Amino acid sequence: MFASSKRLSEATYIAIVRSLFATLTPTVIMAMAFLGVGTLVALETRDPLLTLLIAGGAVAVVARLYVLLRYRLIALGNAFDLSAARHVEQLFAIPYLAFAAIFGAFSTRAFHVAGAESHMLVIGLVFGYAAGVAAGIFLRPWIALPSIAMAVIPTGAAALITLKPTYVAVGALLLLFLMGGIHSMLRNYRVATAEITARAAFATLARVDALTGLENRLSLREAYDRVMDRAGQDGFLVVHCLDLDRFKAVNDTHGHPVGDALLKAVSDRLRRVLREGDVAARIGGDEFVLLQAGAHPGEADLLARRVARTVAESYSILGHQISIGTSVGYAIHPQHGRDLDELIARADEALLRAKRTGGGIAAYKSDAPRDAQRLSA
Repeated sequence: MFASSKRLSEATYIAIVRSLFATLTPTVIMAMAFLGVGTLVALETRDPLLTLLIAGGAVAVVARLYVLLRYRLIALGNAFDLSAARHVEQLFAIPYLAFAAIFGAFSTRAFHVAGAESHMLVIGLVFGYAAGVAAGIFLRPWIALPSIAMAVIPTGAAALITLKPTYVAVGALLLLFLMGGIHSMLRNYRVATAEITARAAFATLARVDALTGLENRLSLREAYDRVMDRAGQDGFLVVHCLDLDRFKAVNDTHGHPVGDALLKAVSDRLRRVLREGDVAARIGGDEFVLLQAGAHPGEADLLARRVARTVAESYSILGHQISIGTSVGYAIHPQHGRDLDELIARADEALLRAKRTGGGIAAYKSDAPRDAQRLSA
């Protein structure tokens, strides 16, 4: 009937869970309405069970508000990943479904023990609640559909079994509107998830190098900002710049399709040598930038050598055996700079120095002659 979180893309699912935290104002309004109507009906009937249900509803509402307030900033933060989204969705659902069940029991009980004037209040409350569910959380049908059913069906049934024409009409209207609301929610869900998925896909394309699938300049800067947010302004981070030796000769000899396939193969190897949390980006031609988070100078040199060794291994590309090499220059935050542009420029200076001496690995040295800056982020 509707896509589960397993069939939605990760980006779409996270966006949908985030949308649940736009329901704070409707939740407050519903809480005030429920407690207000509940108090009036309880004062009229003096029914102990009704009073108990109102108290239970109040507890569920407080739990809903706690989840919304406690996890809102987490849900909207950059670190909100798939695992966190699933956890938060479960926390959101428990009090939401509990309130729906209590609300359905409250409205049914009110129809049995309260007078006609209270029935009008309860019917208005049911319509308001159902509208809020349909408008607010239709993107999570597994929460919305049971919630709206638990609230509306018992109330509609309670109205129908009175056998009074007006009440039968009210019950029939409730059930008809329920069916229409479910149809609309599912239709809106399909349309909205398709739109969210498309937006997420376009956002991904804007941040990924189309040929290699590595990060591009935009996402490289975003990754740098994320790493520095975690590490702090004095945290260690290494920026490596590298390009491919003899790549132009491969293009000239074998053609651009082979050159493109070679760039993809190099990118795959770069992914394999990086740790989780490190970033590889292609910023143009055969030029790559690596971000190595939390690394000290010794670790920076080890990664640079591992990259050079891995890239230099032979390639079998479209029936051709190809051998290339790479030179790597790197600069370290904070000792060589505190800005991504500055660090890339200094890593590139080190790269040019390495290439002038026949290739290899070079760290930035502040007393080395400064070359023209080829790269910028």
